[in-house]
Amino acid sequence: MMSTNFTKLKPHLVPAIVLTLLTLVVYGQTLSFDFLSNWDDYQYVTSNPDIRGFSAINLIHVFSSSYVGNYAPIHLLSYMFDYQLAGLNPAWFHGVNVGFHTVNGLLFYLLVYRITGKPVWAFVSAAVFLLHPVQVESVAWISQRKNLLAMFFSLCSFLAYLSYRQRTGEGRTRAYILSVLCLLLSLFAKSIAVIMPFVFLLHDISLEKPRRRKGVFVDKIPYIVAVAVASVITMSTQSAGGGSVDLFEGNIAAKFLTMLTVLTRYVQILLWPANENLNAVYIFFIKNRFDGEVVVALLLVATLCLAGIYLWRRDRWLFFGFALFFLGLIPVAQIVPLSTLMNDRYLYFPMLGAAWMAGGLLSRCRDRFFPERTNAALVAITCLLVPYLLLSYQRAQVWQNAIALWSDVVKKLPMLKDQRATLAAAYIYDGKKKEALATYEKLFALKREFADPQVERKALLEAANLYMDEGSLEKASPLLLTLTRKFPEYPRGFLTLGRYHVLARNLPEAEKAYHKAFLLEPASANALFSLGNICLETGRVAEARAWYRKCYENGGNSPDLQYSLARVEALEKNDEAALAYLAEALKLGYRNLDAINSSPEFAPLRRRPSFKELIDGYTARP
Repeated sequence: MMSTNFTKLKPHLVPAIVLTLLTLVVYGQTLSFDFLSNWDDYQYVTSNPDIRGFSAINLIHVFSSSYVGNYAPIHLLSYMFDYQLAGLNPAWFHGVNVGFHTVNGLLFYLLVYRITGKPVWAFVSAAVFLLHPVQVESVAWISQRKNLLAMFFSLCSFLAYLSYRQRTGEGRTRAYILSVLCLLLSLFAKSIAVIMPFVFLLHDISLEKPRRRKGVFVDKIPYIVAVAVASVITMSTQSAGGGSVDLFEGNIAAKFLTMLTVLTRYVQILLWPANENLNAVYIFFIKNRFDGEVVVALLLVATLCLAGIYLWRRDRWLFFGFALFFLGLIPVAQIVPLSTLMNDRYLYFPMLGAAWMAGGLLSRCRDRFFPERTNAALVAITCLLVPYLLLSYQRAQVWQNAIALWSDVVKKLPMLKDQRATLAAAYIYDGKKKEALATYEKLFALKREFADPQVERKALLEAANLYMDEGSLEKASPLLLTLTRKFPEYPRGFLTLGRYHVLARNLPEAEKAYHKAFLLEPASANALFSLGNICLETGRVAEARAWYRKCYENGGNSPDLQYSLARVEALEKNDEAALAYLAEALKLGYRNLDAINSSPEFAPLRRRPSFKELIDGYTARP
């Protein structure tokens, strides 16, 4: 039995090894890459307590919550495995992504071979799927694990479905149940798998003999039920979490015209995937009328329709891949509103159809022109794959960290403010404040508006804070005036304005700003604490105590708050209370011993043995 299985596998060992090695050549470098600090990775992984090990609470959260507008518990469960095995080691997370992508390519090879029986077709299809540059985003970005998982379970479902269609007896039932279960797992990794029942139907109608098509619709019912349930969950979670945004405001004509131009761009990057054409962020203008781009797109659609009709009549095998590509695009065609019009990762599933077509065309050419000349066929295959490999290797380097990614975006879209602001935020996260400030200065020099008001708000706030950190109050001032004028309901804007006035030693204006922040957000611990500090600085001790206590009641407990309360009580000659607050401050981590030893309000306390014991007890700790 084992000998028979090995005999069946032996012809496929070399193709499988070659596919694996080629994939590792491109993506092995990602093992040295980091998490993306300001784009989804922090929400899914680095700042997500729900994936930090297996526990009943974490499992409940993962299966009952949506993340970044998506309900994908299998996706989050995979991160839980990663964390359990390797902690927050980015090399491990990237390695798992590469592993799933490689396995997906091998499963696709097996699928194509089982359907066509042609090893050249299967090898080229799998190689194009694995190595095409448009796949880089799905593999090199840790957060796109959901794409890889959905593909893995979808391909397993398809292979099991083929076994079901080809078998008889008890094994047939087991294969069918396995296929349905794999589809469910795929749907709970990413909703893109909703296309799979229709892929199965496309396979049956296009490739099976007419006598085998009996009951072709009935056996799809369990799949359709699973898809319907997943679709309802997805639409509700995306609407609640911001994943669903109607960019067209209900204008169906604008949606149709715009998505025509998106299709043109997809075809372009598939056929000519130069790095200049690939991007983490695609910018499109909504089309409300016909123009040159729309006309070109209509001509392309007409050509594609004619090609589809021709293939349906003359070559159903190639038609299957042709139709599979467009079937994969349907979930990302804004039928259900999405927050972005186009992304490289949206092609991960459609690439099955495109790769099938590429493999089929080369296999057809080989059978027709070089049936006995393997070397000529290898040359043709190499000419296709080597450029893909080189471009993908180069493209993957863009994803090594957030700074590299957003630098690439800014290079390609230099006139857009939002993307430059995201680059500045990446610099801040990495501790590179000078680079962040330089980026903000170029950003504010651009003579155009932000696309997203929240991005503008954050940019004004962060830039003002950076200028204040380096002592450039005169540069922070106009940014803060713009921030509070354009966003008068934003509490953090007034908190930052208050900080500016404190640094400028204008305490009356600082108090006004902090009071405005308090009115906007009465429970703000920062506003309450800052108002207490102003009162303490201006000698209003009783008012300061009231603000500090209100801060504590609103959950603002901190070492600084306890230290300030100790100062207040010391000024009021409540020595025991002052010592108690000071002890709590030290317990929470307050370690500014110079301030404690030099503050005049603590002078009477410093003469007490209990004070010395308290300080010595904490300074002696490691």
